[in-house]
Amino acid sequence: MNVSKETKNMIISALLLTIAVIIQILGKNIPQINQFFVGPTVNAILLLTVYLSGVKWAVLIGVLTPVLAFLSGVLATPMAPFIPFIALGNLIYISIFALLKNRIKGEVIGVLIGSTAKFFFLYFSATKLIDVIALGIPAPVKEKLAIAMGLPQLITALAGGAIAISLYYMLKKRISTI
Repeated sequence: MNVSKETKNMIISALLLTIAVIIQILGKNIPQINQFFVGPTVNAILLLTVYLSGVKWAVLIGVLTPVLAFLSGVLATPMAPFIPFIALGNLIYISIFALLKNRIKGEVIGVLIGSTAKFFFLYFSATKLIDVIALGIPAPVKEKLAIAMGLPQLITALAGGAIAISLYYMLKKRISTI
């Protein structure tokens, strides 16, 4: 059977997106699985998709994960106006990593800069930008949002990047088509 590269990329991306959604749902329904498991896993999936399927598929997953988190009840309804910011944060993370990964030490630098940029963007958006844009997010939700989009975002993006790089090289050793 001769399957095109694009079809393979789509299948791999669909599988990774499915894993991301399942992890998000588990994180919501099992209290012992929290942001420090779900976040790194989703971030790792974003970068693994860059490696395995390419940037366009990673961007698609980066946009779909917050939307599907909302549709599956993982992301609380009052946080819905923040979905575009999460998607854009994912896009920043993916883009910086993809731009730097093929340079000397680029994967590590890409994770460091991408994680930092994602963190700054999400924190700035959660603490300043949502007031300027007047999204109508209630004050108690804003407070929780500012905490969730703060330092935990940096930690989970860095951890996810480390996991993605490690997994990629483990898979690359074992699978000749990567």
